[in-house]
Amino acid sequence: MTKDAELRAFEALAAHPRLSDLAALARTVATAAATDRKIEWAAPDKVKAQADELKITADDAATSFGNALAILERGPEDDAERALAAALWAHALAESPPKGRDDEDRIANDILWLATNTPFDALALLDRALGDGAGDLWDALGDRVRRIDQRKLPTLGRGEALVGAHALAMSTSKVAAKQAVSLALEARDPALARALAVAVAKSEPTSLKGELATAPRGPVLTTVLGLTGLLFAIHAVSLFMRVALAFRRPAEILLSDEGVRVTWRTELLGRTLKNRDVVIKREALVRATREVRYPRVAFYAGLLALAVGSYIGMAFLVDGIRAASPSLLVAGIAIAAVGIGLDFAFASLAPGSAGRCRVVFMPRRGAQVCVAGVDAKRADSALGILRKPAT
Repeated sequence: MTKDAELRAFEALAAHPRLSDLAALARTVATAAATDRKIEWAAPDKVKAQADELKITADDAATSFGNALAILERGPEDDAERALAAALWAHALAESPPKGRDDEDRIANDILWLATNTPFDALALLDRALGDGAGDLWDALGDRVRRIDQRKLPTLGRGEALVGAHALAMSTSKVAAKQAVSLALEARDPALARALAVAVAKSEPTSLKGELATAPRGPVLTTVLGLTGLLFAIHAVSLFMRVALAFRRPAEILLSDEGVRVTWRTELLGRTLKNRDVVIKREALVRATREVRYPRVAFYAGLLALAVGSYIGMAFLVDGIRAASPSLLVAGIAIAAVGIGLDFAFASLAPGSAGRCRVVFMPRRGAQVCVAGVDAKRADSALGILRKPAT
């Protein structure tokens, strides 16, 4: 059964002379099923009794997709009848839309359970059935999905959350799209995040790929690490881990006007050790920046010149003094120079020449998140989303 078939069934019913009565019958069956959390097709007496009360005969319920009365009594038997069942429930919602938040929450619960467990799946027809009024119901549905994911709604389960997430992602409603993107950033369930990824992908570019890295160091810390030789040690260990142990931390950034989600995994010898993610809501984001091409070139050039100059000057000094101990100082300065050179190459020269950059996110609370090796042009375009006023 396709959305197109459901839409055609909905339009066929829209022109039916007994639409209101058929919608009332569908509401009775669907609401009873949602309330009891079961549907009994083998007990058609209630449907017949209400049909008699409304004076609807089998001939009155005929449509090009099947007989509506028969479907409500025994359940659909093929794709056409399933499309008609979905359309009947959608028209029932259109005939009596929810009024107020409490009503929206109750109906949202019913819609999700019915869509997951019965042929009464009106999710694909909500925008057509309710028009602009669908926004409030999508908001309530998004809240249901969020609470299920947070395990705060025991009356519904993971199946309902996945069905609702797919519907939110596929809806044409702006409210549904906003809910889908927000949920994609917050979702704890990986399957739920994948179902919502469609909504995130609709507004490219919002996805950036790179590798998790340490946040950029300040000039003072870089100078201290460089002159003490620790910078050399850090890069030596990093190179060993990368070359000998295939250590990687590939990362992906998802951005929207709701905020940022950074997901990454730690790989060692080709195996994934762990998966992590960080979500920073827009209101909690202090700053989101990318480094310019060849960042801090002047600083590194000056620091490197200092180290190299010290090495050459100390070499002459050692020759002049001809003492044994100063040679260790010469070696230390050489190590400092190499460390600074490596830091300059890996942090500035190599990424800049390849058009890559580091993207840094600073939250109000917690540590900065830095992703390196990101395409600079895509980073500029994607970060522009966060510069737009929130909608």
